[in-house]
Amino acid sequence: MNIKQALIVLAIVVGSLIFIFLIILGLYKFFPEIFGLKKETKTEKVEALKTEYKNEPMIVLSRREYDEWLQKSFNASAIVAENQFLSNYSKYLQDSLKKLSNQFTGLEKFNKDLSDSLKDWKGKYDEKSRQVQTLLAQIQQKDKMIAELNSRFEQISKSGKATTDSAKQVVYSTFAKIFENSNPQEVAKILEHLDEQQALAILKSMSKKKAGKIIDALSPERSAKILEASFEK
Repeated sequence: MNIKQALIVLAIVVGSLIFIFLIILGLYKFFPEIFGLKKETKTEKVEALKTEYKNEPMIVLSRREYDEWLQKSFNASAIVAENQFLSNYSKYLQDSLKKLSNQFTGLEKFNKDLSDSLKDWKGKYDEKSRQVQTLLAQIQQKDKMIAELNSRFEQISKSGKATTDSAKQVVYSTFAKIFENSNPQEVAKILEHLDEQQALAILKSMSKKKAGKIIDALSPERSAKILEASFEK
């Protein structure tokens, strides 16, 4: 529990105690029979005063006694005013606590919405991360294939085997078989890095259907150059 939540709980407890005190005070004042006291009606009070004034002779008060009576009357008025103030203050506290409760409920909803948004964003981020990792792995695999292809050509060229058509055809056929089961778009990316003669030789060693898909995946300029190379051959 953080400080803000602790303050809210403390305010609720204090307000509840004040509210209970005011309820008890009101019950004592307006429903004394609950506490075992008899409640006098207004009529009974008036009749009692009349009887008291009838039976008792007129009393002459001294200045000091009159001042005391005034002080007691003032104290009674002050108590009534204080009770009214406490009642109004209790109402104010109840309204304030209600507003705090509504604000707290709103904060809880906001925190829940924010948490749900963060979870959704994290899920999308994880998915994008997996896609990036997969793409990087594919790029590394294709780079490795390109490097292997170039290395193979260099090795054959250095050993003097590249001078014979049969040796070249073995290499082209080998990679043609590898590319037969590969994605046409990925194979097209690899052929973009080879010269036209090499790309043409590999395509000739593949099935016409597969070679057609790979040519469709190549850029128009690259396809045109490979076509020109086929005529030069």
